[in-house]
Amino acid sequence: MLFRIKTYLQFLWNSKNEHGVHSPFVFLLITKCFYNKKNLSPYFPNMETKTKKGKFLNRLFHYFQFEKGIYISENKENETSKVDFIYIDSTYLNDQNIELESIIALANNETCIIFENPHNSKVTEKHWKSVVTNSNFNVTIDIFSFGLAFIRKEQVKEHFTIRV
Repeated sequence: MLFRIKTYLQFLWNSKNEHGVHSPFVFLLITKCFYNKKNLSPYFPNMETKTKKGKFLNRLFHYFQFEKGIYISENKENETSKVDFIYIDSTYLNDQNIELESIIALANNETCIIFENPHNSKVTEKHWKSVVTNSNFNVTIDIFSFGLAFIRKEQVKEHFTIRV
């Protein structure tokens, strides 16, 4: 519990809002998706949209119009073709030694890789920091409850810490 409080305070100290962002891609993502307060219908039929995390994911899915994705949890990884999004459960991050190469192999330039609770424990934070420093991911966004990573070859490598 003390670890989560410490990391959250560090997050608040380092985080910015849309005014501290100079990347057009990230600025539009923040203003049109992260801060969008419209009530959107669930993107998938069984998608939970009552919690803050559920509403955020729903806005993210509506913004990017994802069609094909994979949910990685408890070492269940069965997709072999390119996907629009990859959702990595925090229990998987906590228990597994993630192999970024296998995740990158599923991604293309437009794929959004979503890491659930990257600051949940020291192990998940270590995995998240390895994603942020990995040269394959040019754009990483930390919103504390989720970490988002994009390959975006046309963009210079940047990391953003955003308050939502």
